[in-house]
Amino acid sequence: MSKNIGEKIKIRRNELGWTLRELADRMGYANHSTVARIESGKVDIPQSKVVKFAEVMGTTVAFLMDWEKVQKNNDVMADIIIRMRTDEDFLSVVESLYKLDSEKIVGVKQMLSAFLK
Repeated sequence: MSKNIGEKIKIRRNELGWTLRELADRMGYANHSTVARIESGKVDIPQSKVVKFAEVMGTTVAFLMDWEKVQKNNDVMADIIIRMRTDEDFLSVVESLYKLDSEKIVGVKQMLSAFLK
């Protein structure tokens, strides 16, 4: 499951060994409770603050927004598309899956998940 930005900020803050107060000071917040509320997901932050959090914490907006997972999924999809175009057996399997009803697709997902563990 994807983590929200507050969770990612907390993860990075802990990696850096910073307290809420230290991060609040570096971000220019008067009160550390603002950071605590952001980390707990009680407060939404504007894009400009996401960029500042990334800069202050020496990370990327992609990390904070959990876009790295999206990129990985995109890479997997690109690989599947390439295989579909070049591997006849793989293409045949994908075409067969496409024809299944939703109940059978759930079963296939469960089998694949168990197989890939």
